[in-house]
Amino acid sequence: MYYPKRLITATMCAYCAFALSGPAKAEGKAENDDHISVGVGAVMVEDPFIDSDTQAYPFPYLSVRQDAFYIEGEEIGLTFDKKLGDIKPSIELFGAARIRDGRDREKVTADAGARLSLETDFGTLSAEYRRDITDTFNGGEAIARYSLPISMGRLTVTPALQATWMDRKTTNYLYGITAAQQEKMIDEGRDVILPLSQIDDDALNLGGDLTITFALNDHLTAFSALSGTYLDKSIRNSAAIDQDWEANAAFGLTYTF
Repeated sequence: MYYPKRLITATMCAYCAFALSGPAKAEGKAENDDHISVGVGAVMVEDPFIDSDTQAYPFPYLSVRQDAFYIEGEEIGLTFDKKLGDIKPSIELFGAARIRDGRDREKVTADAGARLSLETDFGTLSAEYRRDITDTFNGGEAIARYSLPISMGRLTVTPALQATWMDRKTTNYLYGITAAQQEKMIDEGRDVILPLSQIDDDALNLGGDLTITFALNDHLTAFSALSGTYLDKSIRNSAAIDQDWEANAAFGLTYTF
């Protein structure tokens, strides 16, 4: 079967939910302390395409922060922030990989973007815009997100809500089916041949996620993440789509040096 989506979705798949939850760290250290964290986990993906099967596969994780420079999962960039009393505004300039989901993950593109965040005692509110820079589909998307980390000793639970607007080009690239994609399904003898589907409108997807981390000691942290996204009508009306939702789950372990 062909899955024309990416692993790293703007709708906060479990991988991304974990990346944004922050690196594994010793209790009592500031979240933005310089660090290097590595990890491994497994992710399960439930796609909205016709007769799609739930897929599970391993993934590596890397988190590095040295002064303003950072790497978080598939993203690399610079952070500029300043503490102003009880709030901390910040801006991140980043590049990020965009990897199609499922068996056809060989198609890799890249985005560039900027993220504005405001961290307070009542949670973190962020807004970002990212755009394809590989001349593959030349689309962009805007993301608004609110998260609230709740710490209970070594346990941290972070619920979040998110809205993602994608322009027509991005929506069609992620959820549409082209003639070339359909031909590949036929050539590979797939059990399910998805119908041609051209999406000619933008999309506003609404979703949420829940990330849970538990510090086993000063270096090891276990994590799990769940996310779900309700798809816009322009996507749900596609002949290749038979679900209103897509969902992801992940779990794993990180080590911080």
